[in-house]
Order: sequence, then structure tokens, then C-alpha cells
Amino acid sequence: MLVRRMSLEELALAVGLPVPVLQRLVDLGYIHPIPQLPAAEFDELRRIRRLINDLEVPSDAIDLILHMRRRMLAMQREIARLRAELAYRRAFDRVTTWVDADWYE
Repeated sequence: MLVRRMSLEELALAVGLPVPVLQRLVDLGYIHPIPQLPAAEFDELRRIRRLINDLEVPSDAIDLILHMRRRMLAMQREIARLRAELAYRRAFDRVTTWVDADWYE
């Protein structure tokens, strides 16, 4: 894992966010205390900067957006896992059972 060692002020300059915003993110637990910031969190800060600067999202809504994004990514991983499990089971089953169904509108 790539780790960037920098102060909060250096990080603010690198990602383009004010120091108070970064401190709030540390307090909320979205990023780990400085000076050790994993590359994934560095990317997360850039996403936050884009939300604030480019899309003008209020800072109160950022927490909700990040939470929804993390849940969506977890669901995508779960879907991929389930698809792999289904493919594995179908490979050993080799028998497809079709069920006739009537569709009513």
C-alpha cells in the first residue's frame, strides 16, 4: 500500500481542500490521521474536492454521498461474488431447468 507522508497543510495544498475541511474529515473518520494517508484516501479527498468545487455540493451532503458510494461499491462486490458462485455451480450442474411462466400485465 502506497503511503504519503505529509502534514495537514501539505495535504490541503495537494488536494485543493481547506485545512478545516480536512480536519472535519479526519474527525468523521473518512481519512486516517495525518501524516500517514493511504493512496486510496488521497483519491477520496480528490473526489470530495470535485464534489465541493465542481458540483458545488454542500458539505453536509458529502457525508451522505460518500456513505452511499461505499454501500454501492460493496453491493457491486457482492454481485460479482454471487455471479462467480452461480457460474461455479452451473459449471458442475450442467443441467438447466426451465420453468414455464405466464406473465400478466
